[in-house]
Amino acid sequence: MLTDSEDAFIKANAYVPEHITGYVTAISGGEPFLVGDYLFYHINPPELVSGKGYLVFVGYPLNKPFEKGEMKEILDSVIERLKPQYVSIIAPAIAVPDNACNKRGSDHYYKLDISNFRLNQKIRNMINRASQELHIEKKQEIRDEHKLLISEFLRSNAVDDGTRHIFERIPEYISTAPTARVFSARDRSERLVAFDIADFGAKDYAFFMFNFMSRKQSVPGVSDLLLYEIIKVAKEQGRLFINLGLGIKEGVIFFKKKWGGVPFLNYEFCLCRQKRTGILKSFLDRL
Repeated sequence: MLTDSEDAFIKANAYVPEHITGYVTAISGGEPFLVGDYLFYHINPPELVSGKGYLVFVGYPLNKPFEKGEMKEILDSVIERLKPQYVSIIAPAIAVPDNACNKRGSDHYYKLDISNFRLNQKIRNMINRASQELHIEKKQEIRDEHKLLISEFLRSNAVDDGTRHIFERIPEYISTAPTARVFSARDRSERLVAFDIADFGAKDYAFFMFNFMSRKQSVPGVSDLLLYEIIKVAKEQGRLFINLGLGIKEGVIFFKKKWGGVPFLNYEFCLCRQKRTGILKSFLDRL
């Protein structure tokens, strides 16, 4: 359980999506807690009759430089205290031997500096093109039409159970996290063409969380228009940067770099301890 002062400390220093406690708790049901500058989530699903549940460790210190030795010391102390059956770690570097990881992955977070942001002409043209057909609605709700686009994405893309679980929990995230906002692109008939979700729960950072587009009503430039609207809100609220999320794949990386996004944090993932099955396991594999 976080105290009010701890919650304020996290919001003042958050810079990766996993620092946004409203997001992770809505998706996982985990309980956040702080140890020094490090954020953890402890998850005890009801199907685990025995054992000490899952431990998720966000190895990105909130207000100090990253040090692998300190990270390992803090993580080891929490594991010793809670004795979790399963541990999921994300960090700039993993202080765990390769042979101790049941699963391992790597990527980069991408950041867009919006403090002095200027649109290039190519992106401006795409925004103008999309603006001729679409307008943007900004609300904090997920309707059935949004759920249909999520379902459409899941039907047309091969995703693992973890990704499916995250997407299916988006309505819970939006309904419980006051810092999340839905940006909906609608045509002249008010039909939903695409939508983005952004989170504004940190002092200096906004977070680009999700993007979904209709396969039946594609409009060139819609993703550019949506991101532009997110940037405008972020600037209005005094944010300096947008964390654009992980690279994931070439097409996503191209879009982020096109906007001026640069890789700014290494992302390493390690799943430790026993082999797990089930949806929650897959979620932790992706966190």
